[in-house]
Amino acid sequence: MPRFTPPTPRSRRLGRELRGLREHSELTLEQVGHELRFSGSRLSRIESGEIKARPGDVMELLELYEVSPEQRTVLIDLAREQRTPGWWARLGTLSQRYLTYIGFEAEAVALRNFEPILVPGSLQTEDYARAVIAVGRETEHDAIAEGVSARMKRQEVLRADRPLRLHAILSEAVLLCEVGGAQVMCGQCEHLIAMSALPNVILQVLPFGAGAHLAIYGGFAVLGFEEGDPDLGYIETLAGELFLESPKEIDRLNTAFDNLRMLSLSPAESVRLIQEKVKGYG
Repeated sequence: MPRFTPPTPRSRRLGRELRGLREHSELTLEQVGHELRFSGSRLSRIESGEIKARPGDVMELLELYEVSPEQRTVLIDLAREQRTPGWWARLGTLSQRYLTYIGFEAEAVALRNFEPILVPGSLQTEDYARAVIAVGRETEHDAIAEGVSARMKRQEVLRADRPLRLHAILSEAVLLCEVGGAQVMCGQCEHLIAMSALPNVILQVLPFGAGAHLAIYGGFAVLGFEEGDPDLGYIETLAGELFLESPKEIDRLNTAFDNLRMLSLSPAESVRLIQEKVKGYG
């Protein structure tokens, strides 16, 4: 079975370019499929970025669309780049949707994240992450180890040469939900304080006193990208992970996040509250 390679911002970017060229040529998916013996459904998935186009397929499409040599070079190079597997492609126990999220996160420039119960994965300590991942799968030692390793590896984007800009909002309940015991929570709170000092990290706590808000039904994340790539929303549910892409859906998430930001404590006030929790767990 071929290894799963999740879509990325590059595959979405290439897909949009190919769709625009096809539409400019006034060709339907079926017409292109007939000309190149190309499955119309496969081309549709390439244009959506769901699957990655082979450089040879891109060459055939560009010839059909009569694209200039200069633009051909740019798009074929992009096709080659987006097929280079990331480190996450080697992971075998994680869900395809989670791997897809990791791929997008690795290329994002900004992340807005609200969590109502647990510390965001990008800010978890190793001990905290292990306690979370082990729930319901205590005997699956290899899967737990791989999940923890992946979570720690993901966090490297926060300290990269061009670090991810993270704005995380945590419900006060996150600080009271005792994951892994008092010692683990003490270490986790201290880690949150340390991470909040990074110039690319904004951390706020939503106090209980804020009352009802626009994200009362659960947590979410919004990933932002460069080069005109649209934002991507991400929600984890009991049934699995969901990606949100339509402008209307993204607007709703951003509106909810702005509402949370206004209701939350300032970053300095949030750190002081976390410091108080550290004393309680110490």
